[in-house]
Amino acid sequence: MTCRRAKVKEVMVPVQIDENTFTVVFAEERLSAEDLSQCKLKTQTCFKNLQKLERKSYLPSVEEPLSVLEGSNAQSVQLLADGTLSERVVPQAGGIVVVNLSGGDFASHDAIIDALYTRLRNAHPNIVAIYTAKTPSFSYSRLVRKTRQTEPEPEPTREVLSTDGFLMVYEQFKFGQADAAELTTAKLDRAAKIENATTDSMQIRLTGAGAQVDLFFLQTQGSWEITGVWFDNQEYYLRHRVHVNQHFSYSCNSWEYYSYDLQKKIVFEEVQLQPFWSTEGETVPTNRFGDAWYCVGFTSGGILSGLFLILIFIIIGSYGIAWMMDIRTMDRFDDPKGKTITVNAAE
Repeated sequence: MTCRRAKVKEVMVPVQIDENTFTVVFAEERLSAEDLSQCKLKTQTCFKNLQKLERKSYLPSVEEPLSVLEGSNAQSVQLLADGTLSERVVPQAGGIVVVNLSGGDFASHDAIIDALYTRLRNAHPNIVAIYTAKTPSFSYSRLVRKTRQTEPEPEPTREVLSTDGFLMVYEQFKFGQADAAELTTAKLDRAAKIENATTDSMQIRLTGAGAQVDLFFLQTQGSWEITGVWFDNQEYYLRHRVHVNQHFSYSCNSWEYYSYDLQKKIVFEEVQLQPFWSTEGETVPTNRFGDAWYCVGFTSGGILSGLFLILIFIIIGSYGIAWMMDIRTMDRFDDPKGKTITVNAAE
């Protein structure tokens, strides 16, 4: 017996064998472990003869079991359509025979295997039978775990405008009719400081392709405010006054200005700006903003809702306290030995 034949018997069938053992391999075209447990013929299993064997070994997973027979002198026979074999199988010591099962079903193959195995065992008691297949009949899918996450959105670009004593960043600048569904977008890419006679006021001109915005600032007692906004030589106004501490910047998600006839408007989106006034003997850095003062009112929707709920609780509590204070205790009690107390309706 060659080393390859010895490996076939030692690896595929973990039983006690020797050089005189005759090996017969029954090879289906397709077979999997699920077929052995799930194949049913009416109420019985398709492998009733295989199930009756008392001494057997089961290997649930074998990769290419017939590949170990390559290069050996194993005899290969074919199962014909009428249930007979293409060649007669004669058992001999140390021999290997591969019976290729094709056509039919598992139940008929089980009967053929039982009959052939019984005949060969009677002729040569030292025999080992192997039931396997060339390819699996059940495909196993591999579970691959993937983390699902949304693609990160690109960060919007923000324009930075700076000049002597002024710093501003914004995401978009739009202008157009006040009732328009979409506004025209323009890019302001230059900022210039317009010289004036007073030191407490400042004018900044923002220019770009087809757009010009003038901002007027005024410093008053440790704070600064916006006193005017002009767009294309037309004055606009802001409904809410911008009055910020001198060392703070002003930030707003949507900063809107309207013309005085309410027909046009301009919008700065995601804007932050700050004018800088230098003091005597102190140089103020103009390359970074101070703490932000956001454009939110003190009476937002959430605050008004909270005040309304508190008012309701106060009213309910007031009614409850008033009802409890209206409760009167009895000031006279019946004496079983005395005269019966009579209470008038007025009391």
